[in-house]
Amino acid sequence: MKERIRQIQEGIMIFLDTDIISFYIKGVPEIYGKINEAFDNNDTLCTTLINKYEIIKGFRWKENKRKEIHYTNFMNHLMILPINETVINIAANIYANLRRSGKVIGDLDILIAAIVIANNGTLVTNNIKHFENIEQLKVVNWA
Repeated sequence: MKERIRQIQEGIMIFLDTDIISFYIKGVPEIYGKINEAFDNNDTLCTTLINKYEIIKGFRWKENKRKEIHYTNFMNHLMILPINETVINIAANIYANLRRSGKVIGDLDILIAAIVIANNGTLVTNNIKHFENIEQLKVVNWA
């Protein structure tokens, strides 16, 4: 546990976006391997409550109980971070900057980005286009 706290304090946090979690649950070999490698390296793997919502709504809509159970087991190994006042302020700034530049994205993506930035993390996503115009956000694609 002390090691995990040290990692968080040093800002070594990898946030998995909804698409990456979905690829993992589907067993996409490249994603499955990189996530397991991150676990083996004791990296702090995270996601947000927003990503959790996006995944769960898909399971409920498709009524896929088997995958939802697999997902729940996987999520027990991730740190799930919420929205707080700091995140709201960062998100509002992101929105304003994107709006001024004419490159607005959805509010959920803005909130996800704000949570990652607030926690000095790196977002792993296959949707680089959604996030590429957000200054301060570190983004990588494992797909």
